Amino acid sequence: MSYVDLQSTLADWPYEPDKISVRKILGADGAVRIQMRVELGIVQMDADGRPDGERPFGCDSLLAYYRKRQTKHHDANGTMLGFALTPQESNMLRLEASLYYRRYVAYFVLEEFDAVVADTTHSLELFDLCRDFALEPADRQALEEFRPYVLMMHARAQAYAAMQDGEPASALAHVNRGIMAIATCYDDSGRYESGDRGDELKILRDLGRELSRRVPKDSILVTRKALRDAVEQERFEEAARLRDDLEKIYPSKNIPPNAA
Repeated sequence: MSYVDLQSTLADWPYEPDKISVRKILGADGAVRIQMRVELGIVQMDADGRPDGERPFGCDSLLAYYRKRQTKHHDANGTMLGFALTPQESNMLRLEASLYYRRYVAYFVLEEFDAVVADTTHSLELFDLCRDFALEPADRQALEEFRPYVLMMHARAQAYAAMQDGEPASALAHVNRGIMAIATCYDDSGRYESGDRGDELKILRDLGRELSRRVPKDSILVTRKALRDAVEQERFEEAARLRDDLEKIYPSKNIPPNAA
């Protein structure tokens, strides 16, 4: 086996501490891959499928594999009772989540927002799987601290994708839904009571203010659809949180009287 010194490759692409450097390449096999420059080298990921190119148990991802197992369990038992993830399985899922994290950050830098939405969707579904089915309480909670960040990236990617399509009102609606989801997440974890808000809500609210300047005032009804839906479905706590968040994005003096 021969080994190649990467020094010349690294010298041609110097590491910049304050910048996330990402590029796409065509692999020797003709497949597109993503490279990210890190302090000690280069991380390379597949552009499609699982970022490391693996097919665990013949499936596209571990998430897909355990979804398949869930279906078999339900078909055999008529219920999901009894389905559970061992500590080792939970750990392997967490490792998969870290792979997708690297790639959706890379795709965000590349401004390929649909790909960010796909990878953050995968991550959120993986979080749900661990939260709902891990045997150990610690494994059920291990990923929850990262949920607000993934929700924020998911909402930003949806918003920027909508802006690329020339739909600022839809972009704003995605931001508002993200704000509501993160606020609910904070409430469930007790972060509101503790005063720990993180930066996720601030980032989305700032983006919401920027987008609101691009949306005609008569489109405010679109941005408040989530609030109306929550009220109609009697999800009053969510409605109250969403109303408060929208008030912070749109001061009352800027909202037409018929937009409530």
